[in-house]
Amino acid sequence: MSDELDEIQAIFFEECAEGLATAEAGLSAMAAGDVSANVIAGVFRAVHSIKGGSGAFGHTALTAFSHRFENVLDEVRAERIPATPGVTKVMLAAFDILSDHVAFAQGTAPLPDDAAALQALENVLANKGASDAATPAASPAAPQPLAAAPDEDEFGFTPVQAAVEEFDPFGFEPVGVALEDLETSAPAAWTVRFRPSREALANASEPLLVLRELEELGGTIASVDSSTLPGLRDLDPEDGYLTWALSLPGTVEESAISEAFDFVAPDSLVEIVRSVESVAAPVVAEQQPIVADSIEEVAPRSAAVVPITGSTLAPVSAAPATTPDPRPTERAVEQPAQTIRVDLTKLDLLLNLVGELVIRNSILSDRLSPKDQERVELPELARLTREIQDNVMSLRAQPIKQAFSRVPRMLRDLSAETGKQYLLETSGEATEVDKGVIEKIGDPLTHMIRNACDHGIESAEERLAKGKPAVGTIRLSAEQRGARIFVRVADDGRGIDRQRVLAKAIDKGIVSAEATLSNEEIDQLICAPGFSTAETISNISGRGVGMDVVRSNVEALGGRVEISSVPGEGTTFTMILPLTLAILDGMIVRLADQRFVLPLANVVEAVRPESGQVRRMSPTTEVIELRGNYLPVRRLTDTFGFGSKYRRDPEESLVIIVESESAGNVGLMVDTIDDRREVVIKSLDQNLHPIRGLGGATILGDGSIALILDIEALVASPTSTSKFAMKGLAA
Repeated sequence: MSDELDEIQAIFFEECAEGLATAEAGLSAMAAGDVSANVIAGVFRAVHSIKGGSGAFGHTALTAFSHRFENVLDEVRAERIPATPGVTKVMLAAFDILSDHVAFAQGTAPLPDDAAALQALENVLANKGASDAATPAASPAAPQPLAAAPDEDEFGFTPVQAAVEEFDPFGFEPVGVALEDLETSAPAAWTVRFRPSREALANASEPLLVLRELEELGGTIASVDSSTLPGLRDLDPEDGYLTWALSLPGTVEESAISEAFDFVAPDSLVEIVRSVESVAAPVVAEQQPIVADSIEEVAPRSAAVVPITGSTLAPVSAAPATTPDPRPTERAVEQPAQTIRVDLTKLDLLLNLVGELVIRNSILSDRLSPKDQERVELPELARLTREIQDNVMSLRAQPIKQAFSRVPRMLRDLSAETGKQYLLETSGEATEVDKGVIEKIGDPLTHMIRNACDHGIESAEERLAKGKPAVGTIRLSAEQRGARIFVRVADDGRGIDRQRVLAKAIDKGIVSAEATLSNEEIDQLICAPGFSTAETISNISGRGVGMDVVRSNVEALGGRVEISSVPGEGTTFTMILPLTLAILDGMIVRLADQRFVLPLANVVEAVRPESGQVRRMSPTTEVIELRGNYLPVRRLTDTFGFGSKYRRDPEESLVIIVESESAGNVGLMVDTIDDRREVVIKSLDQNLHPIRGLGGATILGDGSIALILDIEALVASPTSTSKFAMKGLAA
């Protein structure tokens, strides 16, 4: 039983992580000025779910703090507290404490000191968001005596001018009651109406458990409305048609009733109101029925008499009754997507099995003749294998927005630390990347953003003196090109001071004083271990462990980091990452009796050179004339140092024209082309040091191993293969 509980609690913590991500995105949007109802409701639902789950597992500190946080969000959602920048700032601080409480519940962090955050939330509730309000009693939204002014009607009913003895704000017929009777009478009973939504039933919610919990509180089922139940032919077993009406004693706390619905989907019909006893039937104008989003939207915290009309609830709102809120109606139309939570290790296992299936298919292709392949329908097997592979890959694909979502909050914190102002521009957030890639680019992305904020962007005074806007701009983008993902972090700051970087590298002994380096090689020096140009060590930089982490993490993924900078205009860091870490289409080529794999996504065409078509321009460079254009040519036998005995004349070789991001179209000279195959990528990093020009290895159909070529590294400038590059100081 303990193991089962641990598994359920692990699912809860996964949901907490999702809820925190949703809440952070919503609060960031609010801080940026988007205080729409949908954004606020999204934050509220996330915190509400965390509170409900934490209570079920006995995390009392997390429950208490999230409950207080939820109270503020409820007031903001109901527009009883305005979503001002000051209120949003308090909620952002509370979110940090909430994250720390979740970490404490997981056992990964100490118990946070939440006293200041709780007091700030209490102040917001007491002052209704007004920082200059003295006391809760002075707040204009505080509960007023019965004879309140007409413009303070918070329930949306038309104000009625009447004498004190005839005052009736809810439209009921006046009833003469002695004051002493009011003081001694028991509180009015509760009326609860409940209908589970389709989403609640899809999530395995059991309505009878809720009803039993209410019965334990002293509730009794008054009636069951089955008027919406269709005929048997039209009955959908996944939908809810029954509406229960229950009565509970007035002595029961509203919070106790609300807790019974903690795990009920927010779009279910839940109504908790004080019922009216021993009074004449009220005459109430017919209102447009609206399905409530959640318990808290139905009734305000202060107990009030609310009339019930129709089969659904008309929620209490501060807005005029003539302008009903359309949001619940719009959400009721949308059907949530059906999802299932799967352990990532199971997907990894499935992906490995698909890889083995690809290898077995390759073995059959090598061992069977074309006629036998047709007889056993091997092409059809290959097609089905490819479809399975594509579907498995799509299961692991996630939008890179998950990695981008933490950046706005990071910039706000860095702005407070540095005193600089930043403007963030993002694009390509919907680009989908393998889940494993997203998980591992978080640290590199963090270091690049911090580097741009601390080193790249100048102070406001310096920027104004240069004719730039006082606010620095950071551009974050992602795009897919072939089998690669390009993630860029660009700033419009001062750029890289190459003379200072080179001097610092010489001073630290990273390069010798006699070394002659290109601009690109100097830029790559900032990724050297222990390198930093910061004069002092701060919380942001100065320890020389930032950009080194970027390069090592990206190279571990089979990618690389490119840096481009224009002094005075800014710097761009580009992470070039594989789209997937599993399978790719490849062209098998031979070099010196060894087989290599070229990623087919980069291949443009293959050319058999004629005499004189390949020309030598210098002792180390050659070009090929192709349809009036001259393209550079790389001899791969020379690149990998196979020796002069394997050197062939161009007429005896093939030139594969490949497309690259850094050098455009380039020709790679190989001996022959053997085949085109799907290959399973095996990482070299676990057993070998990263080797420039190689992106991994694969197992061919005959069981032999072939190395996978990294096109971008191979077509880089020939100077990048110098001794400097071999030391690993360049990407």
